[in-house]
Amino acid sequence: MKKIFTLFLTLFIISAAAFSQPFAAAVTFRTPAVHFSYGKHYVETYSLTTVERDRQIANINAAYNQQVREAMSLRIAASRKIDLIQQLQRERNNKIEAVNNRFLDYRNKHNYNHYDRNFNWIK
Repeated sequence: MKKIFTLFLTLFIISAAAFSQPFAAAVTFRTPAVHFSYGKHYVETYSLTTVERDRQIANINAAYNQQVREAMSLRIAASRKIDLIQQLQRERNNKIEAVNNRFLDYRNKHNYNHYDRNFNWIK
């Protein structure tokens, strides 16, 4: 009797799980969508105008100023504040250097040191 009850309970659970989804959702007649991703495009990766560069540097400086204000309002020793601000300066300088390196990269089409007005390579 136990075996029959267990068998019926198992069949009930499996059938409930199988039929809990609507049948229309299980059968679709659409063509599957296939997407190919090649990562970032070359143009997006190496495209940085002077306006974008200046905006990114301004955002970095604004964030740095906010962090310095927060560091100055902390109740810690003056030497610790100086160390914290120097660390923030190093981080800011590294971020600005990364933005400038991206702009000055020879692959950047908006870096006018390497390309002419028609985006032709200048030797």
